[in-house]
Amino acid sequence: MMNFFPIALLIAFVASVSCFTSYMPKNRLISSRKFLFGNPEPSNSNSAGTPAKKDGGLFGMGNMMESMKKAQEIAKQADTLNRELAVTAIVGADPSGQVTATFNGLGAPISIKLSDAIVAQGAEVASLAASQAMLDAHTKATSMMFSKMQAMYSSAGLPNAPVSK
Repeated sequence: MMNFFPIALLIAFVASVSCFTSYMPKNRLISSRKFLFGNPEPSNSNSAGTPAKKDGGLFGMGNMMESMKKAQEIAKQADTLNRELAVTAIVGADPSGQVTATFNGLGAPISIKLSDAIVAQGAEVASLAASQAMLDAHTKATSMMFSKMQAMYSSAGLPNAPVSK
């Protein structure tokens, strides 16, 4: 069975609105219709003499459309930046320079190379050097990624991206 309560509620609302508006003074009825969805007659200037800002029509939809276009533009820039960072190689090394780690610009590891001399010193030393090299490469990759993202945000007129610690 269909529930007729929403339909009955809608009919009651429409009936009450039509009854209410029939008893309103005519000038009040006209003014409320006139300004129901914004100013129907946009003026070229406001009371201060500066040009009036266009409100974008019904409920500011024009501004929302501009925002959506800007968001799509930023999404395209972000996609381009991600593709660029994915093919960028960042090399980090341990303090001795005997281990090098390579990460892409997004912070993902690509490779690690250990010299024969560091491997000959034992597993503990090689592991520590590998960890230091990876940390160095990852730090460089994330700092480059954040600086490029901040440049993209500032070019779009947005606040800088949050920096994680």
